[in-house]
Amino acid sequence: MTVDLPAPVVAAGAAPEVCVRHGQPATRRKKVVFRSYTPKWTYLLILFGVLPFAIVAAVLQKRVKAPAWPFCQECGRLRTRRLLIGVGLVVFAILAAVVAAAVLPDDGSAAGPATLLFVLMIIAGLGIAGTAGYGPVASGYVSNDGQTVHFRRAHERFAAQAADMRSAVEQQWAAQQQWQQPSHGQAWPAQQPPAQDWQTPQQPPAQGWPTQQPPPQTWQGQPQGPQRP
Repeated sequence: MTVDLPAPVVAAGAAPEVCVRHGQPATRRKKVVFRSYTPKWTYLLILFGVLPFAIVAAVLQKRVKAPAWPFCQECGRLRTRRLLIGVGLVVFAILAAVVAAAVLPDDGSAAGPATLLFVLMIIAGLGIAGTAGYGPVASGYVSNDGQTVHFRRAHERFAAQAADMRSAVEQQWAAQQQWQQPSHGQAWPAQQPPAQDWQTPQQPPAQGWPTQQPPPQTWQGQPQGPQRP
């Protein structure tokens, strides 16, 4: 079966406790770079040279780095077998080329088929050795948009733990969205308490001063005219 995990979750270091392929408890954790497949149309650029193809393929390729991806002991043995087979084919191709150069006739009639066989063995050996990396052993590849990491031939135990992990992440994201709603202009609760017209209460007078001071009384009764000398 194929299991999908969000690329940000994989890049953040989240991973199940078992390996993808065998479902066994992890005995080691390795830094893995998962890559997307090269678009098929880019292989036409090989007609113009290997360098243009390599540049375009590197630019279009999506990468997701997992800081600590789980692998079991069987994963380690599988990686060793692939590496030995790939390197063995390359070494055998080189030795076969040396022997063929000494055995084949000098007229060059068998040079074409021998060269083709040599090239095919080199390509096959390098291809098998390339699958010995941790990414191919985990059977993981990135989607074309770079948002998801797909794992082919995933074990049932890995699929179950991945589903639980994905559910927990979705709940966490939903909770974050709920808390962020007011800050994004979301509607507040339907009923709001009515605004009250609060009046500023009168402050008590400062201690030691009377509330109201009577005006000074200078004149009593009718005002008197100026006194004559």
